[in-house]
Amino acid sequence: MNDSFEAHFHRRAELRSSAGGRVNLLGEHTDYHEGFVFPAAIDLRTVALAAPRGDRRVRIRSENVGDTLEVSLDDLAPWEEVTWRSYVAGPLWALEREGHGLRGADVLLTSNVPFGGGLSSSASVQVCLVGAAAAWSGVSLSAQEVARIARKAENWFCHVPCGVMDQMASACGRADHAILLDCRSMAMEAVPVPASVAIVVADSGVRHALAGSEYEKRQAECASGMRKLRARHPGLKAARDLTMDVLEAERALLTDVEYRRLRHVVTEDDRVIEARKAFSEGDVAGAGRLLWGSHRSLAGDYEVSCAELDLLVEIAAGVRGVLGARLTGAGFGGNTVNLVEAARASDVAADLVERYAARTGRRTAATVVRPSAGVEVTRL
Repeated sequence: MNDSFEAHFHRRAELRSSAGGRVNLLGEHTDYHEGFVFPAAIDLRTVALAAPRGDRRVRIRSENVGDTLEVSLDDLAPWEEVTWRSYVAGPLWALEREGHGLRGADVLLTSNVPFGGGLSSSASVQVCLVGAAAAWSGVSLSAQEVARIARKAENWFCHVPCGVMDQMASACGRADHAILLDCRSMAMEAVPVPASVAIVVADSGVRHALAGSEYEKRQAECASGMRKLRARHPGLKAARDLTMDVLEAERALLTDVEYRRLRHVVTEDDRVIEARKAFSEGDVAGAGRLLWGSHRSLAGDYEVSCAELDLLVEIAAGVRGVLGARLTGAGFGGNTVNLVEAARASDVAADLVERYAARTGRRTAATVVRPSAGVEVTRL
């Protein structure tokens, strides 16, 4: 990659920034309800090489896209059309909006986090670039601040109303640990992933093109239900504050869709808290059962699955060594996450690919991933 940087910019890179994609073990569609999530940064990563300039121009070469964005920091503003340029310019704009005066730079960017596969490629890119731009401009930021600014870029520059989980996982990850994150207080707890298990991410081959509009629809459905419930229970700030007792007692107030959407949030938050105990105690079978339960809830109550994801989970249930499986990410395509016996991880990955190809005629990929460190910036 150093040679590529020199070939494009005719000088040497001075710093390296990297940030992982993320896999969410449990806690799907709970972050924007101020709930609990249980993600891990993974060893599929975005890497940026950079060298500061003496002016306010930034040149960012994406090796994945095969194109270069050149822009003045003085001219940055969200574009109406969201393309790859938005995801690499947004972090610079967000840093500037925070009052951090940036220097220009030359940047070479590459990533092996699959785009649109539910492994948070966008957060990986934005966290990586926030870390890089802060470093080349002499700005000191904590990992949590990097995550917050990267989320600002996603929300306002890329027009994606996401919660904070993806950026926090990518920025604050810890090797061999998952993160229990309270999305209200931003309190984090690193929970060790037992050495007896591994994580396999299986690609459905379906890109989640519907996820954006359906994401907003789910938010609206939950908000409608919460407005009705707050009329009786003013202390309910967010769906995270609901209990099943309250939800069942007030079920007549809600449409069936509102009830099921909120039931997913309540039960998924409960599964995250149970997962902390199961992982901490080495109860990998119990952790696996939580993943199966999560997928049933996501498919039935929140309705964000699709036939291909359901099939991958069904196949996983018949593969030796799989402890639990569910969709991960926004849904409507992308990947499943499989908690598997570590000794069989490679065999499980191969088996999932073969069985899925036999059922669909579509040959995709299944990858063993490791819980990895968060954003890392080093001087070269």
